Amino acid sequence: MEDLEEKDAAAMAERLRPLVNEILARFNEEAVTTEEAGMVILALTHRLMTVLKSSPEEQRAFIVRVVNFINRFLAGEFQED
Repeated sequence: MEDLEEKDAAAMAERLRPLVNEILARFNEEAVTTEEAGMVILALTHRLMTVLKSSPEEQRAFIVRVVNFINRFLAGEFQED
């Protein structure tokens, strides 16, 4: 089951990579600071949480993914590219 979830996550990441790269390029063009970028991410997260308010299970799943991501990052599981 986890292998399927990992494959789904990898497929989603590949599909979204161009959009993420476009956003990062725009941040560079606009000289967005890291603090400002963080605020953009927080604002988007807040907006998503508001949209997901009517879908509590999806909202909880998103929160779990975010918490797991942060925990893995703090545990040093991510390497710089």
